[in-house]
Amino acid sequence: MTEITTGLRSILSLPMIYELVQSIFGGRSERRMMVNRFIRPKPGDHIVDIGCGPAEILALMPDVQYVGYDPSARYIEHARKKFGSRGQFFVGRFGKDDIAKHEPFDIGILIGVLHHLDSIEATNLLALLRLALKPGARLVTEDPVLIEDQNAIARTLIKWDRGRNVRAASEYCGLAAAHFGTIRETVMHMKIPPYTLLIMECS
Repeated sequence: MTEITTGLRSILSLPMIYELVQSIFGGRSERRMMVNRFIRPKPGDHIVDIGCGPAEILALMPDVQYVGYDPSARYIEHARKKFGSRGQFFVGRFGKDDIAKHEPFDIGILIGVLHHLDSIEATNLLALLRLALKPGARLVTEDPVLIEDQNAIARTLIKWDRGRNVRAASEYCGLAAAHFGTIRETVMHMKIPPYTLLIMECS
């Protein structure tokens, strides 16, 4: 995993600081938009959220079967304390052995994950998720994206991201297309603060 975790960025490992920064940067409204417009969970859906962080997105979902994975023990501890039996929360990366632990999923979520991974890591993870999902299931991803004539502030903020593998839309889609037959891409321009996101719905 390629990311910067030193200096000021290191404090983002604290769940309360992470959520504060997310709030300042519109994270709550962004999560609501992702749930309502793209993830579209229904009661009873079996959902796996890779890189779930403190799993705050679960607060916006109906009664689903939620499974969250994150390498940060602090984030997972926070999620367990806040959501308890509403979900299953695992410390670590989602790997091949984890597929057998769960029934196939209806929806996979990768929010802010792919730009932390190099091409090999991203390809391997997408391949695993393809195996973990039911036939006809969906994978929803969201990452910062580089585009032509991008807002200067948005580009600067993206360069400050901890992830070191921010890509062009065609590069993200190319990674996903190796494992999924249908890719629907949406470029979102966030206004306050300016930021550019790519959402992919893969099936």
